[in-house]
Amino acid sequence: MDKISSQRILQFIFILALASCATGPSRPPKPVLAGQLYEGSYINVRAPASDGWYLASSSSGGMEFGRRGAEQGETFAAQVLMFPLPQTQSEEDFVTLLKKGFEADTNSERFSVLELDFRYSGERSYPCVSVSSVVEDKKAQTSPNRREKLVLQSLALYCRHPVRQETGFGIIYSHRGKTIYSKLTAEAEDFARGVQIPPR
Repeated sequence: MDKISSQRILQFIFILALASCATGPSRPPKPVLAGQLYEGSYINVRAPASDGWYLASSSSGGMEFGRRGAEQGETFAAQVLMFPLPQTQSEEDFVTLLKKGFEADTNSERFSVLELDFRYSGERSYPCVSVSSVVEDKKAQTSPNRREKLVLQSLALYCRHPVRQETGFGIIYSHRGKTIYSKLTAEAEDFARGVQIPPR
């Protein structure tokens, strides 16, 4: 896959993360146990360590979990997404690649970016970039016939796979609601710790 098409996939991942906190799947959700482990050859994924989550989707492209909050229209999403990743020459290049993907595919008519921070992360033994954002979703669909203005918070970690280095994965934890969710960082970091490369 060439660099341009890989870049488009990165752009899709960012917009998917922004729009992920929707009203939930159209088919009946499949509940998951708190901290349930899903093992794979590419990556191991542990479901969020709290109750009320369902498995929204699972495929070769990743896994998505969802949960409703206590307030009307409030939702949580936890995702692990896999994608082709162009080679980069430095930490700065990796950060720049992700920034360009975000900037190119954020729909300004729907989303107003309130806070956005990209930082190279050295917490793992392979290259990762931490992305923190707060976005106002001006057209959030909270029911089949209702749209309203909500705040979307997201904390993500995008990494190059240490074995299949032409690919990457994103660990994204997000909340959408009328106000800022104070526990997002702690819950997002806990979810990220449960996503690891299988031992070899």
